[in-house]
Amino acid sequence: MLRDGERLIVVGDGDPAFGDPDLLELMQLGEFDGLDVEQFVNLWVDSIVKADIKHFDEIVVDDRIFDREFVHQDWPIDQLNRRYCAQVAGLNFHRNVLQFFPRHIPGSRPDIKIFRPHAPWLEVINQGTTRQGPSERDSAWVARKLGTNDLTFHGNIKGSYRKPVPVTVHDMPSFFAQLLADRLRNAGVEVSLHRTAEAHEPESNGQPIGPMITTPISTIVTRCNRDSQNLYAEALIKRVGVAMTNEPGSWGNGAAIVRLIVHERIGNPNLARLIVVSDGSGLSRKNRVAAATITAWLQTFVSNDRTSEVFVQSLAVGGKSGTLKNRFRNIDLHGAVVRAKSGYIKHVSCLSGYVITPDGRKRSFSILVNGLTEPDAVSHAKRMQERIVAAIAWDMVPAVVQVPSD
Repeated sequence: MLRDGERLIVVGDGDPAFGDPDLLELMQLGEFDGLDVEQFVNLWVDSIVKADIKHFDEIVVDDRIFDREFVHQDWPIDQLNRRYCAQVAGLNFHRNVLQFFPRHIPGSRPDIKIFRPHAPWLEVINQGTTRQGPSERDSAWVARKLGTNDLTFHGNIKGSYRKPVPVTVHDMPSFFAQLLADRLRNAGVEVSLHRTAEAHEPESNGQPIGPMITTPISTIVTRCNRDSQNLYAEALIKRVGVAMTNEPGSWGNGAAIVRLIVHERIGNPNLARLIVVSDGSGLSRKNRVAAATITAWLQTFVSNDRTSEVFVQSLAVGGKSGTLKNRFRNIDLHGAVVRAKSGYIKHVSCLSGYVITPDGRKRSFSILVNGLTEPDAVSHAKRMQERIVAAIAWDMVPAVVQVPSD
């Protein structure tokens, strides 16, 4: 956050973790053991108030580190309100979603006044119900009109609803400019205008004010691999594009760099040449890769001291964490551990990672299953994946055979 005379400039670096509610709960800052989103924003607001600043002509959010193609053209258009289809921007905030906390109101529509981050300028149409019949269930969801932040709350709130109901935000850089202006005005700071930076404007400069917010790359990779946060993967691929081209990050330049790096690292043209990279997370159905290519790619990490520990530790552990917490629970791995990344889109189930023996040996694997159109086919594919991984573990750690004594 920079002060440039009567202008306040927020410069985004594409960080997907900025204001991530899950990470805010883990933050320790002074008297706070965990922050909510309002306390987080107030880190900046309080800095401005303490500096005795009374007025800004404008707030400018500079998100130009990425292009403004917020949504990939191949993503399912009917799912763009879902959290896993969050838009990707040069300034991301709160995982680019709103979280509603509806309350049951007997004989009335549910109370939907509480949502985070709070945006009092939004008008949300309430079409929710509070039916409590024996066949009723909780089924809340929020629709968003394409290209806008016009929201409609749908579904039933049967009783106390503990989980937040998420919906994606359109154009988070503009949304955040308005949010920061709103919070500053509430704190007594006059703000005349708020906007995003124009393409032709010079590079943003000014006096830093408030804390600089940064996130370790290990945290970003862990959120990608263990927790399967698509926004993080998409921000990474665009950020790679920036780093290598000095142009605004895009799916185009990021994908080109990924293909180049895969070719360089695995050193096998036959494995690298057929890879098609469309997006960062795998939501696009145009991504193409062979299981052998992923296996070779994974092997390059464990043979590199600089990347091995961070990458391997970022993966979910079978039966214990992340997207694999409920898998491998009844599978005999002969003492080995599975660290892997699962992947799913409709009719596709994948699992790739490492089998790690008690003495530290690692064997990479990749199992990609397509065409899962029959009922329960995905469940069958997952069980098959687990049996294959168990076979790898048994090969690496033979069972101890007890020879009976005479």
